[in-house]
Amino acid sequence: MLWAPPTAEPAADPALTRAFAACLPGVGRLRGPLRAFREVGSTQAVCREWAAAGAPEGAIAVADYQTAGRGRLGRSWTAPPGRGLLCSCLLRPPLPPRRWPELAILAGCAVAEGVEAAGGLRTRLRWPNDVLIEGRKIAGVLAEGVAGEAPAVILGIGVNVAQGPDEWPPELAGRTASLATLGVRVARTTVLAAVLRQLSARYAALLDEGFPGVRQAWRDRALLGGRVMVDGVEGVAVDLGPEGALVVRRPDGSLASLVTVGEPHARVRTEGDA
Repeated sequence: MLWAPPTAEPAADPALTRAFAACLPGVGRLRGPLRAFREVGSTQAVCREWAAAGAPEGAIAVADYQTAGRGRLGRSWTAPPGRGLLCSCLLRPPLPPRRWPELAILAGCAVAEGVEAAGGLRTRLRWPNDVLIEGRKIAGVLAEGVAGEAPAVILGIGVNVAQGPDEWPPELAGRTASLATLGVRVARTTVLAAVLRQLSARYAALLDEGFPGVRQAWRDRALLGGRVMVDGVEGVAVDLGPEGALVVRRPDGSLASLVTVGEPHARVRTEGDA
């Protein structure tokens, strides 16, 4: 499909684009186009503009640095230039919007699998899609739906690759890690290639076979048992439901479900989490 990005966006960097475009899977639905930028507000905002301009499924924006990067629940996502993998993928899933929450879970699984493949360290998942190594957050996913005549889901992915121990904001010290601080020296392109391979494969399997395989993959890595605040009442996360909802046991023993497309109305806390 021929497509031109909006003329108002920052110019893509040719060298960065060539380096990261080499990471695209050769098959599947995530085959680009990919454009990489030295600096943008956020790759999510770039992909939103692309979606409105008719960009095809598989379009990917990568940034060396974001001035207004966002994580879940409106939190900022910061990384010094060149230290983190910061990208967003545009999907146009042939699924009804009620199934879009499955994509948030799928993306968490794919990022966890890709980071583990690239770094060689065991990853775990905290609902819906925080990726942890040794109890500290190494990566996260922000999934946002775009309604309208050409609906889309945008998956924002952030992986801490090369940050040093003194490059975290004070509020994240001790709770966040990078592959480098865990002793793994790896290129961002290596991480992106591994993540995109897993994301492409998981997405294809979801469309062909449904959600059960994704659900089981998430459960295999899940950190359950964390305390969850639901409408001001604290419960315990006990499972992932068949449609991607977090199953929470309330103090009275009853069960509640929380559904997300990237913005759950709950806080999941594991031991030691502030």
